[in-house]
Amino acid sequence: MTAQLAAHGDGDLALLHERVARARRAIVAIRAGALATTGWVALGNGVVVTSRRGLGYPAEVALALEDGRRLAGRVIAADVGRDVALVAPGEPPGVAALSLRAPGEPRLGERAAVLSCLPGQGLRLAVARICQVPRKVDGLLPSFELDVAAPPGAAVLDTDGRVLGVVAAPAGAPGELPGHSVVLPVGSFQPLLGSADRPLLDLRDRAPVYRCPACEEPFDIESDRCLGCGRLLPHAFPPCPARAAVERMIRQALSALGIVANRARVGPRTWRIAQRPYPTAETATQVDIEIDEAGRLLSLRAPVVGVPAAHHEPFYRFLLTMNDQSTGEFRLSIADDEVSVSCVASLEGSSDHDAALLIDGLVQMADEYRRTLADTFEAAPRFESASR
Repeated sequence: MTAQLAAHGDGDLALLHERVARARRAIVAIRAGALATTGWVALGNGVVVTSRRGLGYPAEVALALEDGRRLAGRVIAADVGRDVALVAPGEPPGVAALSLRAPGEPRLGERAAVLSCLPGQGLRLAVARICQVPRKVDGLLPSFELDVAAPPGAAVLDTDGRVLGVVAAPAGAPGELPGHSVVLPVGSFQPLLGSADRPLLDLRDRAPVYRCPACEEPFDIESDRCLGCGRLLPHAFPPCPARAAVERMIRQALSALGIVANRARVGPRTWRIAQRPYPTAETATQVDIEIDEAGRLLSLRAPVVGVPAAHHEPFYRFLLTMNDQSTGEFRLSIADDEVSVSCVASLEGSSDHDAALLIDGLVQMADEYRRTLADTFEAAPRFESASR
């Protein structure tokens, strides 16, 4: 994480400069599998608050601190209905926690600062105003709204540098307008945070229990609907009714390969998996899986090697020859300095078994191409896309 500070907004940044300088060390970039989000250190033991939606449903995550250090982390608690999750670092980060504002409702028109950092990017400050404060529900303010867009998990601070809330998508909150953000107030997640205010050693065996926002019944993250009330569960990317059958096919295909589809999903129509060509292989190949908007085509792509530093002409000729001799759906292509193997297949009349065979075939083909090109041209093997 760099020390660069990007800022935008119509407020007077000088008013917030000193407080932001103190708070910035507590802002954390989080990578959860293929998802990336932000969070902030909320307790003295280093526990981080973030958005459950921003994380998906991982067990292990990677944390990047403002000073460039990287720590392993683990999700220890989550509230699906309020869209908040707690992450415990593997070791104390040595960072002062942000102070929380004592109970007291944010005021309409109040100025706020939104701090966030995504993996590979610098710290970002947005100056905002609270533009909507709804009625309380059961004595608690369910959410409020800011007039700037911010990533899930971002910390929202008042002008004294105290946390007002976290950018989230709590159940029942109105859909956010373009250029706006919904914020979960501190009071809504303080009890959850209080349960994690203990030594890290006491938290190492904790795991989150995911509960349906409607009936509070625990649910399996592999399920689409709550078994208790039948409600569609809030996964990272809600299923599209028009593509329901195709999405079900992808889930079942990935399940046949031993992969939990909801954990691998990285977009409304995309999944990213890491699969080994054979059980004893040391490294897994990354495969990007995508279905088109209409749900008729399945696209797969896996990185193979980087373009070698020399012998480009015979290398390109070799790739063309391999493509000419291929009889199946798989083709080699080059993007920037990366060679990948890909295919596009029609989903019409296909089954989950067909999709699983296609994915497994792509992994096997990528492994064969990788070894051939590495041995013949000394091309550096790639198991993950360079653009990741």
